Amino acid sequence: MTNPDPRDERIAELEARLIDAEIRLQRQEEFFQMAVHDLRSPLSAIVVYAELLMNRVMGDLDNRQLEPIRTIHRNCNNLIRMAEDVLASARVRAGAVSPRFVAVEITDCVREAIRSLQGLADAKQVKIRLTPPPDPIQRKADQDFLNRAFSNVLGNAIKFSPHGGEIRIDLSTDENQIRIAFTDQGPGISPDKRDEVFQKFRRGDAGNVAGHGLGLSIAQYFIDLHGGRILIEGVRGRGSTFLVGLPMDPA
Repeated sequence: MTNPDPRDERIAELEARLIDAEIRLQRQEEFFQMAVHDLRSPLSAIVVYAELLMNRVMGDLDNRQLEPIRTIHRNCNNLIRMAEDVLASARVRAGAVSPRFVAVEITDCVREAIRSLQGLADAKQVKIRLTPPPDPIQRKADQDFLNRAFSNVLGNAIKFSPHGGEIRIDLSTDENQIRIAFTDQGPGISPDKRDEVFQKFRRGDAGNVAGHGLGLSIAQYFIDLHGGRILIEGVRGRGSTFLVGLPMDPA
């Protein structure tokens, strides 16, 4: 009787560990999906009722009464986005994210990001000015992933904008590339911190601004899936410009 080959035993052990890891990752993703769903439902209800109160649908309120309601509305939206970012991060780590490329209009993706964050911008009286290109920009992309990427970059700009500030979003193209520039009036980012803002749970020169440090890392991941990249320009103390570059055709 021949002795078992130690290499075969090692391979079998590694295969068993891989299967176990895949099962644990799947259970982790399922847990995050349930957790996000369970969080989103009550938070969304709070957001809706806060909006009814803010719009005075249920009776007139003065500014002193409205201010805490606006805070509730803003923080609930932040919690919803945080939960969704945690879920997206878990899916990325588990390798469960696969893009589905279809023909999309890039300007529409940017407009959807603005629409989804208009309430947060209004709460800080931040104006968002979009300068679209003269002609539609179409390319194959995963619309959900691009919407999430643009929303996370814009959400970061709103978070660091001063009260009453302005954010400019400029879209342009050349022969080979689509450019989307998000320019804010926030504190800016030191050159030696610019790589850090794209790392999970790192926030560069965040100071006392609240955040979980996932949004930009997820944005970069989704832009990478489209063959693009994100760069940061600006001067510390004078705002930042996040430049998103996408090739005209999928890489």
